Amino acid sequence: MKKILLLFFFLISATAAYSQLKLNVDASASNLLRYGNGYEYTGDIKLPKEYFENLTDARLNINGVIFGIRYEVSDPIEYGLDFVGVRKRYVEYEHDAGVSLRAGDYWEIVSRGLSLNVFEDRPLGYDTGIDGIRLIYKNTFGKKNPIGVKAMILGGDIDYSDYITPERIEKYKIRSAYAEVSPLKPLTLGLNYVYSIGDLPEENVSTKIHTDLPEINLELNLTDIQFYAAYSHKSTRVTPNEIYPIPETGLGDGFYSSFSYFKNKIGVTLDYKNYRYDITLPDNRSATRPTRMLPYQNPPTAQKEHTSTLISRNPHVVDFNDEVGGQVDIVYSPTDKLSFNFNGSIASRHYQYIDTDTTTGLNYQRVDRSDNFIPSLDDPFSPFWEIFLEGEYYASDKVYVKAAFARQNSTLYNQVFPENSEKIFTTTIPVEFKYSFNTEYTLTFIGEQQWAHNSFRATREADQNFTNQFLSLTFSKSPSLNISFNTESTNDDEEPTGKKFWWLSEISYKINQSNTVLVSYGSERGGLRCANGICRFVQPFEGFRASVQSSF
Repeated sequence: MKKILLLFFFLISATAAYSQLKLNVDASASNLLRYGNGYEYTGDIKLPKEYFENLTDARLNINGVIFGIRYEVSDPIEYGLDFVGVRKRYVEYEHDAGVSLRAGDYWEIVSRGLSLNVFEDRPLGYDTGIDGIRLIYKNTFGKKNPIGVKAMILGGDIDYSDYITPERIEKYKIRSAYAEVSPLKPLTLGLNYVYSIGDLPEENVSTKIHTDLPEINLELNLTDIQFYAAYSHKSTRVTPNEIYPIPETGLGDGFYSSFSYFKNKIGVTLDYKNYRYDITLPDNRSATRPTRMLPYQNPPTAQKEHTSTLISRNPHVVDFNDEVGGQVDIVYSPTDKLSFNFNGSIASRHYQYIDTDTTTGLNYQRVDRSDNFIPSLDDPFSPFWEIFLEGEYYASDKVYVKAAFARQNSTLYNQVFPENSEKIFTTTIPVEFKYSFNTEYTLTFIGEQQWAHNSFRATREADQNFTNQFLSLTFSKSPSLNISFNTESTNDDEEPTGKKFWWLSEISYKINQSNTVLVSYGSERGGLRCANGICRFVQPFEGFRASVQSSF
């Protein structure tokens, strides 16, 4: 209530000031309404599912001073904790001298995110936003040989609700100082330092941690070549308590580099990652370890994010605490109408482990290897690899065709019973065909076929192999109407929900430049969904969904 009264007072004051001083005022607002009603599956158990969410974002600019607020009604929420009230609010000012100040809620990424990358992904129920202050200075000195400078300091609080277990909330007080200089036009050097104090709930006990996280990065941009490299080092000190009676310091680091070359009709990108933020023994791994990579970090995944429905059904979940690998991505366009894309990626853990205990107990020891900076395809390293090839062809102004081939192999190694390691192999062929009748009407067809093998399927080898199919047909009238109908099917006898067929119809209508309505009805298969390295399992759903997006 106090926040609402404060907002009301602010609006009255702003109106009075405007009427007296004739200030330059600009206002905008957006609203997103989401509603769903149906059933959600947990295995073969069918439970009612309903959510109602409304997010109103308002922005007021008075002579360069920006005031922003988000009022949210999520009762019940689709993912996370129910909330009604002011979720975000901020004030921001930017001066022509290169200084900007923001107080309140904000998100920020430093370089590529090895030491700091806080963001919101509403569809996944993920938010690591900071409530505090951020001050940025950016300027260029000199005319003949200009030197670019950027400096940033920030501080504030993060209340991170675990997107897997929303009731588990980690609290962080964070401070960061960043400096960036470009002594030459194509060269940028950056240095960042993050310090945080964390309060983590562990078995109803508060665990205090203090973390130091420096980072150094370099970026080079030439005419045809771009190169980037960054290294960060993490040191986390755990305060002793009932769970951790002995003082513990967790050390880890991460390195990421990217090399890109673009010339005429070809582009090549090479990414390399070596993330070692919390390497530990197999029986000590945990998604809530206080010495793990912290939520306000989020480095690059160095792997391809797919738009294909079936390819993305089995994404590789990056283990930022213990993963080495990379990808190569090649784009070749022999003509303006034809292009090809090749992507190959590989990842694994750094080490394998052996049990040296001759009794019934476990005593793991790491097997060191000098080439641990190179990924391994041996099973004990839980390897993943993927090959992807795609071609696009604009046959004419009316006809567009796209076809792809993807092969994914992943192993999740079982240290205790290696024969029970989970192995998933998939081969997927997606095809897209688009025909434009004229500038207004378009028909799009998508067909995907997948051959899959999952070693966790029963004991009979025949049941471990199955196929999946996805079909989609969309009719569009530009720029206002989209009507689509999707189906998905499988012959997997051990599909968790017991279903073999799903269908979904969807209509999107743009009423005007400010309002768009989307309505869907049917069933969705569910599964892992990933974005920016964050993955969550979405339960299968059947029923009705609707959303209204408005801007003013």
